[in-house]
Amino acid sequence: MSFWGKFKSLFKKKPAPEFKLGLALGSGGAKGYAELGALYAFEENGIEFDIIAGTSIGSIIGAFYSAGYSATDCLELLKGVNVSEIKNLFMIKMDTLGLFKVIDRTIGNLDIEELKKPFRAVATVLDTGEEYEFKSGNVAQALCASSAYPPFFKPVIVDGKALIDGAFCNSVPADKVKEMGADYIVGIDLSSHVKSGGGILNMIFPEFKGGVDEPWKKGYENADFMLHPDLAAYKPVSFSAADRMFEIGYDCAREHITEIKRGINAAKLKKGIKINKRK
Repeated sequence: MSFWGKFKSLFKKKPAPEFKLGLALGSGGAKGYAELGALYAFEENGIEFDIIAGTSIGSIIGAFYSAGYSATDCLELLKGVNVSEIKNLFMIKMDTLGLFKVIDRTIGNLDIEELKKPFRAVATVLDTGEEYEFKSGNVAQALCASSAYPPFFKPVIVDGKALIDGAFCNSVPADKVKEMGADYIVGIDLSSHVKSGGGILNMIFPEFKGGVDEPWKKGYENADFMLHPDLAAYKPVSFSAADRMFEIGYDCAREHITEIKRGINAAKLKKGIKINKRK
């Protein structure tokens, strides 16, 4: 390089540092409608997440969000699902085939690597109680494994391992979002915080090694802000209360939007990113 070239390089504008906003979506069955409500509030306020991880229903919502669907899109998809298609197979075989077909048909035959945003899903290894993290492979299979909650669904076999719902080991996987490089992480916890360990699983599957007493713990240790909508009046099967749970999630997020934005801005400043004060 010439002297002039070296001189100009000294004054070359450095590329602006990237900022990645992360989202960890928790398990909870029908309570996942509250996550959609929270996402809708974030969308209203111009908050878009770049990196996502989820467990159980959180993995399903997270995957669709990562594929480019909005909260409204996801709500319409869930309301349009032919639940009987899942229930019929589920009552006869207790497997996730119906769920797989619905997801695969809706999202398309995609692998995790093909999603528009980085995504991870968490399941539990039945034999050991350890985490199983989906970083690649078929999206529908990953979501079914992450959502296979006994006794309603049989374990999903992947890589020779029997996998069940990730709620037993890591119900709000904010640690996975951090590992993927998020600079600020928002988590949404739908759980009731009742220590369960193995519980009913030990009766159904004697080989189950227990699980985690506080599966939400990693979420709180790794999230910068954790939303915990008050869903005490609802159960994972309260599908008839979808609209009300959506509202609860929306109101919870709206209540904390200012605080979350303040945290995001502080994280950006720490990384040397200028803040647009109009936003």
